[in-house]
Amino acid sequence: MSIVESPASSADAQTTRPSTDGPQKLVRTAKRAERFSRQESSALASESARGRVLDRDLAGELGRPGASTRAVSSSYIDRLGRGGRLPAVAERELVLRAAAGDSQARARLVEEFLPLIGSVARHYRGSPQITRTELLQEGVVGLLRALERYDPTSQVPFWAYASWWVRQAMQQLVAELTRPVVMSDRALRQLAQIRDAHAELQRDGRSPTLKELSDHTGLEHGQLVNLIAADRPPRALEQPIETDEGEVGPFGELIADPLAEDEYERVVTQVAASELRDLLSNLSDRERAILRARYGLDGDPESLRAIAGRLGVSCERVRQLENRALGKLRAACAP
Repeated sequence: MSIVESPASSADAQTTRPSTDGPQKLVRTAKRAERFSRQESSALASESARGRVLDRDLAGELGRPGASTRAVSSSYIDRLGRGGRLPAVAERELVLRAAAGDSQARARLVEEFLPLIGSVARHYRGSPQITRTELLQEGVVGLLRALERYDPTSQVPFWAYASWWVRQAMQQLVAELTRPVVMSDRALRQLAQIRDAHAELQRDGRSPTLKELSDHTGLEHGQLVNLIAADRPPRALEQPIETDEGEVGPFGELIADPLAEDEYERVVTQVAASELRDLLSNLSDRERAILRARYGLDGDPESLRAIAGRLGVSCERVRQLENRALGKLRAACAP
């Protein structure tokens, strides 16, 4: 089971997105539009522009002779995360005002936490299908969801509570754009639960069994198997693969054609029906009717009592006729 998140891509890894993403992106944007005020959108645009400046600075720093990639990356992260955070008291007051419905406080809250949202977004840049702006937008959606559910009277810092919602929003976006199988929010939460359990149980140096994962998560064996299977990356039909005979060929050639299987079943059924007609021609009309009724050749199988009542004979007589008819069929099949 592979449940390790993809590593972040390098700064210069640019891939052109397929044109078919346009309509999907338009729908996603339309669905998110109502959640953002003009001030929040402006704050997001400013943060996105600041991120592009830092991206350009990072590329320049990496081009300096003798520059350490680790040191430069660390400096870059520190600069992005430096957002002039408010003191704890001022932050708490801002959260209280935003939770009470103050639109200006809400926009200010988004602006204050955008650097932290940006630091979370870096962990989900493994797919070329997802832009930084999209991740930041989803992060803001998660932050606003957290604001709706946060208890301002609690002693838990707001970001400690909101960071989970920010990660969830980004994870759902990544799943929507990169997963070959569409999964519900509940399934995504269960999959995240499986990942956490797998990471925790793997600390002893071995991969956990399905039973251990089931005991740890409370999910049934069948649920685990289905979720893990749905989380696997798709395999291209052209991908070369080695067969049992040692031959290498495209993966698509190893997949059974369901239409061919249906055709095979149809031919087998036709052959069996033809043979049955030939065999039944050796019986009398009454014997043929009894076997058809007993074995459900024209519908559901019938009991001896039902057949006897319809023919006006005893159950024992129906049994005798059935045995005699079967004897004739065995004789007809004998070489």
